[in-house]
Amino acid sequence: MTTDISSDTLALAGGAPAHTHRPATYPRFSSAAYERVRGTLDQGPMQGLSKRHPVIAELERALAAYHGVEHCLAASSGHGALQSALIGLEITGGDEVITSPYSWGASVSCILHNGAVPVFADVHPDTGLLDAARLDALVTPRTAAVLVPHLYGQPADMTAICAFAERHGLAVIEDGSQAHGARHRGARVGSFGDASGFSTNGVKPLATTEGGYLVTRRADVYWKATISCQHAGRGELLGRASEPGFPDELRPWIDSLVYTYRPNLVSALFALDRLPHLDEENAARRRNVALLREQLAGVESVRFVDYASEDECVFHMVTLNFDAEHAGVSRDTYLRALQAEGVPAVGYVEQGLHHSPRLSPDWAGPRVMWTEAIRRSGYDPTQAELPGCDAKVARSIELPWNCHVVDERLVASIARAFVKLEGQLDGLRAVEAAAAP
Repeated sequence: MTTDISSDTLALAGGAPAHTHRPATYPRFSSAAYERVRGTLDQGPMQGLSKRHPVIAELERALAAYHGVEHCLAASSGHGALQSALIGLEITGGDEVITSPYSWGASVSCILHNGAVPVFADVHPDTGLLDAARLDALVTPRTAAVLVPHLYGQPADMTAICAFAERHGLAVIEDGSQAHGARHRGARVGSFGDASGFSTNGVKPLATTEGGYLVTRRADVYWKATISCQHAGRGELLGRASEPGFPDELRPWIDSLVYTYRPNLVSALFALDRLPHLDEENAARRRNVALLREQLAGVESVRFVDYASEDECVFHMVTLNFDAEHAGVSRDTYLRALQAEGVPAVGYVEQGLHHSPRLSPDWAGPRVMWTEAIRRSGYDPTQAELPGCDAKVARSIELPWNCHVVDERLVASIARAFVKLEGQLDGLRAVEAAAAP
């Protein structure tokens, strides 16, 4: 526990915020990276259409090596990378993809945008990760794949999920958009599935401006993704079809009917700058979380997640579980109190995706491209009963955690806010009661 501030006035009631220390700026790029960007802007070429461009070649080879796979396809976003995975695996035409309702919508939008149907499995109420024990019951003759988010930088149980997929002959797609460098039983996420998508936008563990990438062990997935998601090229430009190894059998199918998910060269250069530091920064994130655990040992209103000893998180966010019975106030009141104390806490997933009205086969609002596919499937995602997901949403508190250098002062400052609230629960209950209609 930190210095006793339990008698201080709550910030919600007009007191001074407990947390005032600010983290180091994130991300930070080296002067060498800025020089490379300037050189590229000055000299070109500005289109990174394939590995024929030296920057794209360098980035894709470095990322493939980092994840221990053979192929990487840089993309414009994490969503683009995930849809590229689905396209490379030819998952479309009403195919069903089992996935998590507890995630950012891009994990599901990529399925919908590719003409497939998301089927929601329940999650562990502590972590929000897919519960492998609940997957078998969801398999139908139309099931083609399982898409697995490693939310908050927590590695899902890929051993159990891959065993499930093998039993049923399903493809495995990993969404590692918050989990660059996380490990399950010693292996990095992104190396388990048939294909994996990652985001590199400006808040992710590997942060640039905006971007993403696909990694895969399968050459066929890589090449099929290139002809539908990027510029393959037909001789006038050095597109993906100019890369060594491009399959001759795909050449007749090259045209300009593509999703424009090409990478941005500036983001590629920034990713190259930060990738060598990723493991070190992830270790600092973990150390800061360990310090926070120590300092919140006496705070019973929130509980940390306990992870398997052989797994390694990267902590894009720290997910906590709120104990409303102990605190005597709602999660939302506690969240507002934390924010007033200066802690940028959020409930990251506002509702399970199975509660999204636009997924209903009876949706009558502005038309979306997936309603007919859902209607034809006979499956209504909005009718799924997922108590684990609902429980996690109701009690979850997330701390954005781009704390990429060990910072004891920062952690102590964050901890002060929790300690203050723990000592002022009676006052917080009074604030909540006064605000009630």
